[in-house]
Amino acid sequence: MKNTTMWKENLYQQVEILLREHDEFPIGEHQHSFFEMTYILEGSGDFCAHTMGSEREWHTYEAGDLFLVPPNRIHLYTIRTHSRYVFIRFTENYVLDCIGRYIGHALEIQSGFRMELSSSDKEAVRQLVGLLVGEVSHKRSLSEMLWSNYVDSLILLAARGLHLPDTGIAPEEDKAQHLLLYIEQHIDQPEQLRLSVLAAKFRLSPTYIGRFFKRNFGEDFRLYVSKNRLKRVEELLTGSRMSVKEIASRMGYIDSCYLNKLFRQHHGMTPMQYRKMYKSESE
Repeated sequence: MKNTTMWKENLYQQVEILLREHDEFPIGEHQHSFFEMTYILEGSGDFCAHTMGSEREWHTYEAGDLFLVPPNRIHLYTIRTHSRYVFIRFTENYVLDCIGRYIGHALEIQSGFRMELSSSDKEAVRQLVGLLVGEVSHKRSLSEMLWSNYVDSLILLAARGLHLPDTGIAPEEDKAQHLLLYIEQHIDQPEQLRLSVLAAKFRLSPTYIGRFFKRNFGEDFRLYVSKNRLKRVEELLTGSRMSVKEIASRMGYIDSCYLNKLFRQHHGMTPMQYRKMYKSESE
């Protein structure tokens, strides 16, 4: 009986670019725990993948074709003539964090393996892949930042090739909403809200995050974070018996003295005075 063990590959970084060429594809049927977008630079052959219904879908390929394989789909390349490929691998979290939840979920559900692109989008993909290969092959100043933007553009063009329904939500708006949700989820972890961390997570320049936030929400980023941390402090003061020292530690402040200072500047009273005032009003 034939061994049915299926090789499954994992990705230990958010994005990986591989440049490969073969006369015979080195592995048979396999699957990944991540998305894999494949651009055919040269050659011809066949691509086979299992659909969600476990049926097999066959496509021939030639130079200029673009394929997108979602996670956990069994697939296979068979080469007819010497082939050169660009494999762009990325995790689902990369799409969710850096491009948007709508695009991420749509790619997972609707991927159709070979992307049917308009002539203008196909030409845009060809040019972007050329730029990407150049930056990956000859690393220079800002190469990583440049190729990450090329990858984002290629993912969006692939998504457009799926003819997704228009939700009226622009990718930037989706990213902005995800940034806001991330801030709320990490409001007690100031180290996770540093500009350098946010820049890396959301593929934005550290010097641009403040402008990005203000353009989308009309408020200063640092002021928003400060006010919302203090709101959470208010909730802990009125809804728990934690001491000010414990609340300061829980919310990531340097110490209770610093929290007292900020709270007084914002409310005109200390945290304990605020707690006493709330109790007297509720009684």
